[in-house]
Amino acid sequence: MDYRLELLDESKFEKLVNVICQRILGIGVIAYAEGRDGGRDGKFIGIADNFPSKSKPWSGKFIIQSKHTLSPIASCSESQFENQILSIEVPKIIKLVWAGELDNYILFTNRKYSGDKGERLLAKLKKLTNLDNVEIIGKETINNLYLNQHKDIVKLFELDKHHIPFDFSDEDIKNIIVEFRKQLPDITIDLANKVEKSKYDFDKIGIVEKNEKNKLGEDYFMNVIKAKSLMEFDKIQYFLENDINSEFKDYYYDIVSELSGMIVLKRTNFAVFEEIFIFIYQKITDGNNELKGSKRHVLTLLHYMYMNCEIGLK
Repeated sequence: MDYRLELLDESKFEKLVNVICQRILGIGVIAYAEGRDGGRDGKFIGIADNFPSKSKPWSGKFIIQSKHTLSPIASCSESQFENQILSIEVPKIIKLVWAGELDNYILFTNRKYSGDKGERLLAKLKKLTNLDNVEIIGKETINNLYLNQHKDIVKLFELDKHHIPFDFSDEDIKNIIVEFRKQLPDITIDLANKVEKSKYDFDKIGIVEKNEKNKLGEDYFMNVIKAKSLMEFDKIQYFLENDINSEFKDYYYDIVSELSGMIVLKRTNFAVFEEIFIFIYQKITDGNNELKGSKRHVLTLLHYMYMNCEIGLK
């Protein structure tokens, strides 16, 4: 579930977090007014109703903090976010600990919380603050646990008006990529043996105009699509046109149909088109062990779709 938390402003996100905390900690959660927060947006003193669980609740003095971003693809693993937490927030937390005002620290963010890098950041927070009871709550937990369990909060903040899942058959794309990689050595040899290889003609689609219509950044186009993906387009085309891959060709056009419609529907979620590429890429590859060593081909395939005017505005 994606309730598009990036559409809230920072103040509303703070209010949302404090309302959630009233449900998991207790009605005694106190929200701080806007302004210099000293490392806190809310506080609670007592025994938590249901955090981290009913059987083993934390107790004492809780400090609640929220960090909001307007980006729908932002992650806790980004170095800028980690530096902000460690260099700016940690000194505030330590000051509160020394003042005897903090036993438990909970940071809410609408960023994606990745299991590996997110846990490393959490471990650094615990070590630097000398606190055991520290938690980072990412957008997955906010969306799928707290908001799904408390639909009244969803309605209170009108999040249901914006919720349309960005769903597509990511399993089909995975199957295409797995088979493509399997055939890639033979495809490369076959193309090398051809006297003339097809070259992608950017002029045929008016690429400058297309990029402007779709708000695709020039740096991304030049340094990612043209510099890294273009050289693989003839291999993808060869793969799709090979009769033995007719089933995968059908998968491909089914996916194109799904993605083109979904991108039109969800376009306003993303500032620039490269964010769409990264969002779809992450949705397909995250936690997918079958794609290890093949993840780069996912972006190449998406770029191929874009350059063939199968997704995005023409």
